[in-house]
Amino acid sequence: MDSAQRRLAERRLVAALRRLHRREPMRVDVRTDALLHELRSDPGERLPPGHRGGGSLREVSDAELLAVMEALVEAGNLVRRGHRVRLSDHTPILLDPQMRDRVGRLMTGLREAGAEPPRVDGVAARMGIPVGVVAEGIDYPRGVADKLRARLDEMARHGPLTVSRVRDRLRTSRRHAEALIAFRRGLRARQH
Repeated sequence: MDSAQRRLAERRLVAALRRLHRREPMRVDVRTDALLHELRSDPGERLPPGHRGGGSLREVSDAELLAVMEALVEAGNLVRRGHRVRLSDHTPILLDPQMRDRVGRLMTGLREAGAEPPRVDGVAARMGIPVGVVAEGIDYPRGVADKLRARLDEMARHGPLTVSRVRDRLRTSRRHAEALIAFRRGLRARQH
């Protein structure tokens, strides 16, 4: 990797980590594989090479990016804890007791909703929970997602997982059935 690509990789890694911290401000740190995934989906990849912020890192391997990440740790720009990193100046947001109670009630409501939870952003706003306190795109609390995944695995042993079959068996909407199938497919892809 030449020095120009190294500088670009450093800027993109820091920018990707900053985006992840903004997206989930209560999270202390981020897994390195999630950071690499965020970097690879960076909009700068779509800019022309001569454009400020443009240039491609497609030819740079994950091992090279991890080496750049390690250099940023050594320089004090990032803090590493095992396979997790954070910006050295990142301080996670801590919830006051009232907000913690609101988030707890939101999560209880999502658990009770089962396979067809409401859209979280609208419910959170009505409860007075600001954007960023609840992770973007969350629909299923971990326990509910795990139970639904187990049910999907069982269903897959007895035939193909189609949207209509998942919708009917789980008594949910087409939108949620599609999301659950995509969730399971994503988990299986990461395992292989």
